[in-house]
Amino acid sequence: MPLIINSKHHPGKSIQDIYLEIANDSTNIISKEKGIGMLKFIEMVDSIFPDTKIWALTSIQRLVLQTKDDWQSDWFIIIGCLGNEYYIEYLIPENKKPWPDAYVRGVAIGLEEAKKYLLIAMNECGGWEGNSELKNSSK
Repeated sequence: MPLIINSKHHPGKSIQDIYLEIANDSTNIISKEKGIGMLKFIEMVDSIFPDTKIWALTSIQRLVLQTKDDWQSDWFIIIGCLGNEYYIEYLIPENKKPWPDAYVRGVAIGLEEAKKYLLIAMNECGGWEGNSELKNSSK
């Protein structure tokens, strides 16, 4: 069973299936690159968090990570991809926001740097506070 779980609001397909369809789009090289990159990213996340349920949905081919199975809950982390570049955004916690729905955004080159940025984002957004797998991965 995939650890990144597709939101109940997108029934019928796993997150992996969605990005596999995008990766198999032979008519659009950009979509293909996005799909392949996101599949690699999802595999990496699943390997880091084997016991943590991470809810996800897609928005304009971006991956949205949440702590609840509800599309209206906080979109803590949003990941976009193009080839080997990963665009990672995280929601600034309520006590640090300069305005409503403020995000920090960065660009990671390669999967290793994307992993580093993901762990920073998960720690900084506060959505996975106290998660032991996150603590162990961030050392």
